[in-house]
Amino acid sequence: MKSPTTPLRAHHRFLLTILKSHVPEGKKYEPTPVELDRVSTVFGKAGGSWARLFNGSVDDVDLAKRVLKIAAEKGHLSAKSNWGV
Repeated sequence: MKSPTTPLRAHHRFLLTILKSHVPEGKKYEPTPVELDRVSTVFGKAGGSWARLFNGSVDDVDLAKRVLKIAAEKGHLSAKSNWGV
């Protein structure tokens, strides 16, 4: 089932996991699929490879963390909605 909290694409799920656990203030963001695709594109242009990452490349995991952290800091990710909570 398609949902913002459980996206179908593996790299989207991986980026959300990094965002929530390794990026300071990461739980304040709820990026859209378009934003995650943009982060993925930047990751690839920076020399990262999803195939290597999913095969255990520590360098690619580190690069993905850095790209995601910068995207969050620069305001390229949507803030989580605060529905009066």
